[in-house]
This record gives sequence, C-alpha cells and structure tokens, in this order.
Amino acid sequence: MDYKNIKYEKRGPIAYVTLNRPDKLNALSNDLQLEMRHALENAGWEDQEIRVIVLKAAGRAFSAGFDITAGQKLNAAEWRARFLKGKTFSASAWWDVFWNNPKPIIAQIHGFCIAGGLATATFCDLRICSEDAKFGAPEIRTGGPYIPAVWPWVIGMTKARELLYTGNLIDADEAKRLDLVNQVVPGAELDAAVERQALTIAKLPAATVEYNKKLINMSYELMGVRQVLERSMELEAIAVTSADSSPEIAEFESIREKDGLKAALSWNAARFDDEDAWFKKSRERG
Repeated sequence: MDYKNIKYEKRGPIAYVTLNRPDKLNALSNDLQLEMRHALENAGWEDQEIRVIVLKAAGRAFSAGFDITAGQKLNAAEWRARFLKGKTFSASAWWDVFWNNPKPIIAQIHGFCIAGGLATATFCDLRICSEDAKFGAPEIRTGGPYIPAVWPWVIGMTKARELLYTGNLIDADEAKRLDLVNQVVPGAELDAAVERQALTIAKLPAATVEYNKKLINMSYELMGVRQVLERSMELEAIAVTSADSSPEIAEFESIREKDGLKAALSWNAARFDDEDAWFKKSRERG
C-alpha cells in the first residue's frame, strides 16, 4: 500500500507505525485507519523479522480522536453495516488487529491522547508516555457513548465511571497511578525509553511472547471483554441515530450545520468552562 497518512519503518526487529496527519492532530480519518490496519497486519502476520510494533505519532499530539470534520450522518442500518464490514475504527475487525496481533504493540504517546486516539492506545499492549501527555474522552460531551468501553478492565470501574460521566481529562501522572500507562518519562527521553522496552521484548523467543499474549487475552475474554465490545457497537449505533432526542446534541448539530464544526465545539466547550477551571484549580492544590 502507498501510505499517505502514516509512515511505516523497520529498524531491526522493531516496526514503527507513525500517525502522520500532524496538521489535524492525527485525527483518525477513514483513510488513515485503513492504512494503519494494513501496516499492523503486515508487521504482525506477514513479516517474520518483526518482533515488536511501536505505534507513535508525528507533530504535537498522539491523536485527537476520530476525524469528525466530514459531518457524515448515517441511519441505524448503515451504522450496523459499517461495523460488520470491518472497515472503520469501531468495527470488531479493527479491535482484532490489535487484540489478536501476534506481536506486542507499544503505544508511544505524547501530547493529547483523547477520544478515539485513546481507545486506539488502549488497544495496544503497553503504553509509554511523555510528561506532557493528556488523556480522556471529551467527545462524550457532544454525545456518546465512549466506544469501545474497555476502561473498566484497564483503570477500574470507579474511575471509569467518573471519566465517562464527565469528559474530564487526566495528566500523565494520574494515568500512571491508574495503570493506564506503564511508564512516564521526560519528552526528550521518550524515543529511547520505548526503544529500550521494545528491544528487551525482542530478545525473548517470539513464540513465548505470542503465547503469553494469548494467555492474557484469554483471561480477559473469560471475563467477557469481547462480549462487551460487541455490545458496545450496538449501543453506539443506537446512540448516534437517537441523537435528536438530546437537546444538547441537537443544539451542537444545529450550530455545526449553520456556523461550522469549530463554532459548535467552542459553544460546547463554553458550557464546561466553570467545571474545567474548578477541576484545574483542585488539581493544582493537590
């Protein structure tokens, strides 16, 4: 594939997949998703020289989430067909590219890692971030739910409820405390920290790493993670197609159609200014 939205590079036993839409904060467009899926499949199943995959990003952020600039509106049947075809981010086939990939995937995170960008990073096996990283699901403030909702398994039910009921962001230190990330390092040391971890894994027998990944996956599948992910897709279709029943979403879409996406996002952000200021001050007070 002739990649236009990502970069793909091999260095020894490590494959580097770089999101490369820095002017859009690496928003996950359909084209980017398809290219990324192709690269992960190639590195995971076809290239036997690769032992570890690193997912990183160009520019000042890992990813701001889905590319919603297209303003695409689908009905319930079209949403469900979209999922079943496995052509977009929300599809179970997309989840499987990470979950069932025989190679461990390390997310190298800096800047904003939010919305669909955070879901993508959460699908990875390990996450190492710089001190400036920010995490969260702010998109729920314009609708929801957060799909796919794997956070109860990753950070625990109590914190998952808080973040998914508020849309608040957390910093790198809080992400480490919650085990959302494995390691936090200064930005200048991020590349080296990720490479060091990847090379350590690459020294193990490939079969050992692959089977250990399968064992860990199996333990979570026995707890029902796959069933929740499948159900979450149905809930997303229902939520998206029933948006008209929410006055907040209706107003957001009205402003978006009249004045554009930026105006709609500004309107929505202003509704939370007081809460965000209070949250920031409370964090500063410790």
